[in-house]
Amino acid sequence: MKNYFSGTKSYEEGLPTHNSYHVIDFDFSRVNTDNYETLVDSFFSVLVLGIDDFKRRYPEFKFDYSQLNQKDSVTLFNYFTNAYLNHFNTKNLYVLIDEYDNFANEILSKDLDLFLSIIGKNGLLKSFYAAIKASTIGTGCIAKTFITGVSSVSLDSLTLGFNIALNVTSFDIFNEYAGFTEDELNTLIPNLWM
Repeated sequence: MKNYFSGTKSYEEGLPTHNSYHVIDFDFSRVNTDNYETLVDSFFSVLVLGIDDFKRRYPEFKFDYSQLNQKDSVTLFNYFTNAYLNHFNTKNLYVLIDEYDNFANEILSKDLDLFLSIIGKNGLLKSFYAAIKASTIGTGCIAKTFITGVSSVSLDSLTLGFNIALNVTSFDIFNEYAGFTEDELNTLIPNLWM
């Protein structure tokens, strides 16, 4: 990681937590929304991709999910965090989720009932974020979670099960980091209509 941040203030700061987290990341832009069955299968597949990448980066970590129900993403995630805790015996897991809202927004635009089912009580997405939350408290292993997306529509729906989140997009300090500057918008918006 030092190649990415070398020469930056973040790298030079030398924070006590520098290089202390194990990172797992999931890219939800890969979730297919053709129908509910495909959604469930591809969501599980995305978690497997993240877990397999984690296992490649931390080869000492052994985790076999081959006997798990291939449609039960929440159990897969719970077993993963349990295996992590048993192996590393620490609360240093950093969960990164990119495009958290990509497939949910896609579903919302074409199938409101399906959207409500995945974010509603016992819904796939709501249950997954509730599992993340459960792994942050008590003897859980998750130290931090960072989630990126485009709109807050799904975030508003998920906060009932994931009410530990802090939406930083409205903080001025993150404007240039997580969005467009005012100058960029002044340039881009008029050009969109030409």
